[in-house]
Amino acid sequence: MRSFLFKMLMISVLAVLLFVAGTMVRGVVADRMMNRDVARQSISESLAESQTLAGVVLRVQYSEHWLQPVADKEGRVLRQEARSTRHEMLVLPETLALDGSLISDPRRRGIFHINAYVLSGRLAGTLKMPKVDELSHSQPDSTLRIESADAVLAVSDPRGLRKLALKLDGHELALEPGTGLAPLRSGAHAEVPEADKLAGKTLAFEMPLDLAGTDSFSMVPLARDTSASLTSRWPHPSFGGRFLPESRTISDTGFEAQWHVSALASNARQNWPEGASSRSVDAFSVSLVDPVDIYSMSDRATKYAELFIALTLGAFLLFELLRRLNLHPMNYLLISASLLIFFLMLLSLSEQIGFGLAYLSAASACVLLIGFYSAHLLRSLWLATGFTLGLGALYGALYVILLSEQNALLMGSLLIFALLASVMVGTRKVDWNALLAVRSEVKPLD
Repeated sequence: MRSFLFKMLMISVLAVLLFVAGTMVRGVVADRMMNRDVARQSISESLAESQTLAGVVLRVQYSEHWLQPVADKEGRVLRQEARSTRHEMLVLPETLALDGSLISDPRRRGIFHINAYVLSGRLAGTLKMPKVDELSHSQPDSTLRIESADAVLAVSDPRGLRKLALKLDGHELALEPGTGLAPLRSGAHAEVPEADKLAGKTLAFEMPLDLAGTDSFSMVPLARDTSASLTSRWPHPSFGGRFLPESRTISDTGFEAQWHVSALASNARQNWPEGASSRSVDAFSVSLVDPVDIYSMSDRATKYAELFIALTLGAFLLFELLRRLNLHPMNYLLISASLLIFFLMLLSLSEQIGFGLAYLSAASACVLLIGFYSAHLLRSLWLATGFTLGLGALYGALYVILLSEQNALLMGSLLIFALLASVMVGTRKVDWNALLAVRSEVKPLD
């Protein structure tokens, strides 16, 4: 009994050391994730960030003129002085439609990569130039005159603009950098010729564009009626924002998605552009995600490290008691080390050959190593073979749990319950008091 208590004490000390080692392994995974994020930021800074598209809108500048009476101290009007001021008004589109394709353009920095893309498509819609009497004024009897107007397109990162052209009311307009809008200066604008003659007229516009970005693309539904249709050969889209697509088709060859947003269902027209900097403006988006993120999967796998080690060491301890063996703490240490090395091998191999093949390779190597080692410890080839198969099944169950993110907690708890039930059923007839009492008769290992 005393030797058994000493063995349990040694295993407890070993468990603490292994917990510290497991924490260090998770630190390695976290460090690689940080390096991945640094590489991603580096690529984004050299290419373009995630893109948000807003527009086309009209920025109308007009002047207000009135006569200001000048009175003396007694209040008598001496003369009328001409006064004027300038105003600005944003005219949002009536209709807006985007038809385009997201062309995947992955970029690499060392072993790390980022999902870049090029949006190749066409914006089309209508804008209604306001009538003069629809413009706001500060003086009751003033005269208003439209001075100029600009067609404006806002993008979150203008470095991604590879091709951009604008045809408004049948005329090609020359685009210049910048929007001229205080909250959102990134984008392009074009001066509308003879804007004063267009008052009250509905203008149709067409804008072909190629826009590069990374990870995700978003669009702000500024029109009274906004629609978008996107296609891509990327088979793993993630739709987000405030509006999911009305229809979508996802297959191994790519996806198609269509959005339709009414101004009645969105706050974009009320909050743009002031709320754009605080991201309080409605938008819809699509992200090009990796189906299996090797770093998040490796991080999730390391969270099961202590459980794996506890189950494996518990199995060896159970065999030691039932088979009346006398295993040394060094045996437990070596077995635990091989289990920890699995997680390092999983991370390093997955960076080179992908997560699935890396998991198979690392798990096979560790299972075979422990199986070969246990054949001598357990003094039975058949028992070692059964233990090896059980350990392989445990690795297989972990892989299924990692892939089933939504049901990971349920599957993990069911697995632990099944293992506990197996131990309880298998040892239900064992007399533990008698078993511990005969520890002095344990046969030493050769």
